[in-house]
Amino acid sequence: MGGSGQDSSSRSCGEHFQVAGALNVPRSPQGHPVIIQAGASQAGKEFAGQWAEAIFTAHQSFESARDFYQEIKTKAVGYGRSEQSVKVLPGIVPILGSTEAEALELADALDDLILPEYAKKTLAQQLQVAPDVLELDEVLPEGLETATSKEKSTSRRDLILDLGYRKNLTVRQIIRELGSGRGHQTFAGTPEQLADRIEYWFKAGAADGFNIMAPVLPSGLETFAEHVVPLLQQRKLFRTDYDQSTLRGHYGLEVPTVDHAGLVH
Repeated sequence: MGGSGQDSSSRSCGEHFQVAGALNVPRSPQGHPVIIQAGASQAGKEFAGQWAEAIFTAHQSFESARDFYQEIKTKAVGYGRSEQSVKVLPGIVPILGSTEAEALELADALDDLILPEYAKKTLAQQLQVAPDVLELDEVLPEGLETATSKEKSTSRRDLILDLGYRKNLTVRQIIRELGSGRGHQTFAGTPEQLADRIEYWFKAGAADGFNIMAPVLPSGLETFAEHVVPLLQQRKLFRTDYDQSTLRGHYGLEVPTVDHAGLVH
């Protein structure tokens, strides 16, 4: 963009644009939108360490989440950033009941709604194989870790393979294990048990927070807000009021600075 007849000194110029005159809009209160990244491949983690400010990630176990958390923080520091400059937010699917038995019964009811053949096609797509390679009542065939395309993300595939091979599950069992979370951790229990899980992962260095993925909307999210959030507030793990007005502020991220050359830091 640009206009003829304008003095070059009144233009805002950059590598990819040219504007006649100074930009007459105020800077965003956030500096720039929060950069949110998803993906746990090596390339994804490298990108996250250098640029991401929040990461949505999937982990079935505490050990996997903790190792990922520590690796991302280390990479961020390696790029000259602070550990606090990037927030790691694992996904969790909360299936809640007044008792653990009630929650497990609800989880089974939700699993029964899964169409096995359709789910098998989706699973095959995630594993990057043809659907006829998988048999519902047989374990995963060996060697699937080599059946991958370099053009596609491998982090979700690796998670599924680890789950299937480590637990020696059949394809049908893997489908039920993944459930509505599609690779994210599914938790069935009471609000108190879920609050315990969240507190442990947070304090033990496996998460800065969680991406709450309700199995049913809106009721699942309402149940979490009404029964789990108050417990987290009592434990001083969740705010009781907002003291910021932007997503960046809610995440506790600093507003990026800009030097006189217009570069964001």
